[in-house]
Amino acid sequence: MTNKRKHPRVKVRVVASFDCYNEDGELFNQKMGVILDISLGGMLIETDDIIQANYIEIVFVNHERKLMSVVGSIVHSRKCENGKAKTGICFHGADSENVKIATNLIRTHYFGNKKPALQQSKTTDIPT
Repeated sequence: MTNKRKHPRVKVRVVASFDCYNEDGELFNQKMGVILDISLGGMLIETDDIIQANYIEIVFVNHERKLMSVVGSIVHSRKCENGKAKTGICFHGADSENVKIATNLIRTHYFGNKKPALQQSKTTDIPT
């Protein structure tokens, strides 16, 4: 089987929220889940149940603790053997915007698994 994907996928693990919109652009559901992989064209997410929406907005906190979001269409949403659902998303944004999102997700995955080093505090003796 040959890989027909346009862009390579990078595995990540980032918690995100998902706002689901119908064909009229009305918000009708919100979910939490995990982004499992990212490419310049889309991403794969995991949620507790399948997503039946026309459009989805994915919101996550990046490595700088800033909110980021991206909008896409549902390509597929299927239940897996583990009981979770995996959903493929195709991005709507411009290539430059998709690069920004992908870069931030990869950095968030990498830096999110690192704990900042504790700073040592300096103490100064006060003469008596």
